[in-house]
Amino acid sequence: MKTKYIRTKTAEVFDKPDGKRSCVLIYGDEVEAGGAVTAGQTRITCRGREGVIKTSALGAKPALELYFIDVGTGDAAFIVTPGRKKILIDGGLNKRALGFLAWKYRLDQPGHSVDLDLLVLTHADDDHITGLIPVVQHPGINVKKIVHSGIATYADGAFKTELGALSVDKKHLVTRHSTLADLGGARLSPLFASWIKAIKAKGATLDYGAVSTETGELKLGDDSVKLEVLGPVLDKVGGKPAYPWFGDKAHTINGHSVVLRLTHDKVRVLFTGDLNTRAEERLLAKLPPAAFDAHVLKAPHHGSQEFTPAFLKAVRPQISVISSGDERDFGHPRANFIGAVGRASRGEEPLVFSTELAGNFVEVDAKEGPQPANASPDAKRRVLFKRRLNGMINVRSDGAKLFAARRVAASFWWESYDLTPAAP
Repeated sequence: MKTKYIRTKTAEVFDKPDGKRSCVLIYGDEVEAGGAVTAGQTRITCRGREGVIKTSALGAKPALELYFIDVGTGDAAFIVTPGRKKILIDGGLNKRALGFLAWKYRLDQPGHSVDLDLLVLTHADDDHITGLIPVVQHPGINVKKIVHSGIATYADGAFKTELGALSVDKKHLVTRHSTLADLGGARLSPLFASWIKAIKAKGATLDYGAVSTETGELKLGDDSVKLEVLGPVLDKVGGKPAYPWFGDKAHTINGHSVVLRLTHDKVRVLFTGDLNTRAEERLLAKLPPAAFDAHVLKAPHHGSQEFTPAFLKAVRPQISVISSGDERDFGHPRANFIGAVGRASRGEEPLVFSTELAGNFVEVDAKEGPQPANASPDAKRRVLFKRRLNGMINVRSDGAKLFAARRVAASFWWESYDLTPAAP
């Protein structure tokens, strides 16, 4: 068997030559291919399912794969680079990110595991950090490196703010950690303490450190991509790194999210955490607007009303993905954000996806499907996540073209697009 990749926008898989359609794959999907069974058809296996497919739909070159996971209220995005490096950015408020990994890598099967080359915690709000804890704890997931914003959350009364100490003039947050040792005997909030406990349980080999604009590029071991850290932008107070205080805990922790831009040949992708108005204004003041130019945008803060049109114009996205949910109704995404990101986008027909809107195409009382009486936790997670597949936004690229798709619940078909990125 040889590893091949789907090279067409969509490709139908049949159970046998001239048989019934069993599923539809999209550009960049990875399969194991055997020999040709009839003229123009090849037998394949994909995530445990066997079938035949047109040989012309298969190629040898892997794609950049982006998965914006439907985690409800919160963020979780997964990246597979052309060199097969794997990155998870945030984990949502539940175990759906873990369910995604269990589904994609069949973690319920004996001997199956996955390496995460990089795990990114953009900031320590519960709808970003909670779902990362079970990912780190899972015995079949090997996390090699974790980067974060440097802002922890502390127990009531540990400091005058939940994020740490302020400068004398109360204009900066001066408490920052990078390594686990920096936390020492700190009185952490219960959630952040659980996060640190999970990391420590993995052993001393796990690399854990804070990043900022000064970090520059994160090396992944894949020369086909470049991953730059654009935020947070830190000041110096007393010669030490410090974060401008944005008036309260929520605006400060959100505004200093880790911001990343991934570049693959001509295609650029921007991950913005929960940036808000003051943070976007600060980033634009500190970095040239061209630094944020990107074809794909993970919308800041679930499409909230706290955005600046100038920042969206600097990005000029062609595909925007808003990650939000209705389990806790914060009014996201806001109508003015949707309008503004569309107006700022490049091209005549920009794409604006919402995981919440896509996910709501499944009936709320839909059955979860049969579960074996002795099913393992990973098997249950995999089945449960399959109900959320239609809420996940898929973006793929060969470095020159973009493909975007969302699975339609009816007949396992796809809403799919292929686009040529606009010139810079």
